[in-house]
Amino acid sequence: MLVRITAALLLTASVAACQNTSTVSAVDDVPDKAVDKINTASVATPAPETDGEQSETADAVQQQDRVAQPETAALKANHQDPLQDGVITRYQPPEKGTVFTWRNNWSTLPPVISYVADGTFSMGERTYIRFKSVKGMEQTTFAYYDAGNFSLKGYRDAKDKALTTFKPAEERYRFPMKAGDKWVMQWKMKDHGSGKVSEGGGVVTVIGIEELKLPAGVFQTMKVKLPTPPNLPSQMTHYVWYSPELGVTVKEQIGNGKMTWSQILEKVEPAAKS
Repeated sequence: MLVRITAALLLTASVAACQNTSTVSAVDDVPDKAVDKINTASVATPAPETDGEQSETADAVQQQDRVAQPETAALKANHQDPLQDGVITRYQPPEKGTVFTWRNNWSTLPPVISYVADGTFSMGERTYIRFKSVKGMEQTTFAYYDAGNFSLKGYRDAKDKALTTFKPAEERYRFPMKAGDKWVMQWKMKDHGSGKVSEGGGVVTVIGIEELKLPAGVFQTMKVKLPTPPNLPSQMTHYVWYSPELGVTVKEQIGNGKMTWSQILEKVEPAAKS
């Protein structure tokens, strides 16, 4: 899922703010090719991110002439199924050019949003997957995800200005991942339009494999329970369903039985073959 509920409200506000803002911070001036400044925690042993790490990354970017070339080939999927005996062994990214369309009933978002897998970008030891909005958003928006654990690092606009940045990221998944796995996740998100910082976290619990029948098709997914987002009643439950076949979240749901917000994968358009 490319627009998460924890980012939805601030992302919508940021897009509007950035359309009327010409002053950005030095961090925001770094090209999206240097998105490594949105630091990544280790999948196995997440570590706090520090300003020192950010500075070292900036130095590395300068030493490489601040140029990071996107991989020219499509995202290469390992042909071995990442789902083995109830365990998702690794994160397998979608093929470059694949278009995903989601439908949601969240009032602050467009009812239909589409993103295309736009390739991988490497900087130093880190690799990011970029998705580009193609439908629904008011302006072109790029989302960057860690290629190791599919954690969202941030959104940038068409002019390469940061909209929102996660530091640390919202770690929804850890690979390998199986039923019963638990970990504590903490995240902090900055809205670069308003300067507002939001944060949250709690215990993540992996429920198990579940077959989902969606408009986009039938998928074997891993159901994961997430902490309730901030500013929502604690009685609300928050679930996501991740498809190892597609490499994206195919369903997200928050509700309490009386009121439910959901976003589901409506359509998948495979990458065009050359």
